[in-house]
Amino acid sequence: MAVGAAFAALGPAQAKLNLFGDLPIVEAIKEDSLDATKKAIIDGASVHSRAADGTPVILLAVGERNIEIVKLLVENGARPDDRSKKDETSPLTLASANGDLEIVIYLLDRKADVDLPGALRETALIKATRAHHNDVIRLLLERGANTDDTDSAGATALEIAQRAGWKDTEALFKTKKATTK
Repeated sequence: MAVGAAFAALGPAQAKLNLFGDLPIVEAIKEDSLDATKKAIIDGASVHSRAADGTPVILLAVGERNIEIVKLLVENGARPDDRSKKDETSPLTLASANGDLEIVIYLLDRKADVDLPGALRETALIKATRAHHNDVIRLLLERGANTDDTDSAGATALEIAQRAGWKDTEALFKTKKATTK
């Protein structure tokens, strides 16, 4: 299929790329604009679109830390577990690393996989632990996060907390009876 025909098949909202090769919905999210994101969707943009680098729009919204855009995308069919093609980061792992409790709650309530690994096999629990976000860790544990999952170096979240000397974080894992390998 010719490039022009491919763009025509996408519809008008999908065919208008900016100078960086991004679609209007991608540009709207990068600008952190709820109104522009709504307009892009109304104009036919897909909530499954990706930035030029392969990042799904829901992951961009999580990166912007904009719960309203995240909600808009999911309510219009975006998948809470749509991962980056570049490094397999999921919306939940990014929100956990950022300590965005409100977004983490929303994604989990929409059935995001609490144990979905991303880059370096790091789950949301491992990401939250590395960043010392105890409120997110507590929630992930309450929602059934597997404490035995390990990163690419073989460390569990509890071991990461122990190595960092975070007694407050270690205490959270004791309620879950987490193990060290």
